[in-house]
Amino acid sequence: MKVKHPQIPTFLFALGMIFLIFSCEQTEELLPQQDTAVLNEEAQVNAAFDEADFFTLSAMQSNGLGLRTNMDIQSDFCADTKVDFFPNNKSIVINFGAGCKSPKGITRKGKIMIYYSALSFESGTEITLAFDGYEVNGLKIEGRRRLIHEGFNAEGKFFLFQTVISAGKVTWPDGTFATLEGEHIKRLFLPMDSNGFKLEVTGGAGGRTRLGIPFRTSIERKLIFIQSCTDKGNWVPSSGLVELTLDPDSKFVVDYGNGDCDKFATVSHNGKTVPVEFD
Repeated sequence: MKVKHPQIPTFLFALGMIFLIFSCEQTEELLPQQDTAVLNEEAQVNAAFDEADFFTLSAMQSNGLGLRTNMDIQSDFCADTKVDFFPNNKSIVINFGAGCKSPKGITRKGKIMIYYSALSFESGTEITLAFDGYEVNGLKIEGRRRLIHEGFNAEGKFFLFQTVISAGKVTWPDGTFATLEGEHIKRLFLPMDSNGFKLEVTGGAGGRTRLGIPFRTSIERKLIFIQSCTDKGNWVPSSGLVELTLDPDSKFVVDYGNGDCDKFATVSHNGKTVPVEFD
């Protein structure tokens, strides 16, 4: 069975890609159409917010405020995207204008407003994101996104981040919307071998779907992303397990395995399990 998912322009954009978009008849027995739609929108909502994290770190790095490592965070800005720095106000504005298509084929419009607590990316630095008419491929993004840098672990050689979504809201072109709030802990490990950097993600989220159904998510076994996989266009976690609960008894478990750099996972629901393969 093949699994489709939205285009992921960068490694950091992929951090929120927990759930899958199913597109084959085999899923109909395991996942009713309504539940399949919920999994689809969960992917879109998380990806939209995590992409904003990527643009933030890319902008800060370009101004000398980012992670001082050999990990280069590339941008997916349009040629005419404006990035304005206001050091006196400790803020950055990323302006996509009235709409443009990026080199990766993603259409964005509006502004991402970034406010940071320090001029260097040291332990304790807090970054808050807000949105002004911001849209990604027609999805309007609202709410606040907070990133807290909790320090560098010299022994483990990783940066520790906490990410928080407050009053998150994504509105589709037809006027329907989903809400989201959540917290995640992310450990970004420096490259130690030919596999490059590694990222571990834990935490959970909750909200309401476009149909008004309450949901919650929980990473039951940390998600791991490896650069040697993502550099090949493989945005599937190399390992980890995520649980999604809907209203409040319908439960799905997505298992990404135990470390292989592949595009396979399994989804379990109501005692049934099916294998899935990412395109």
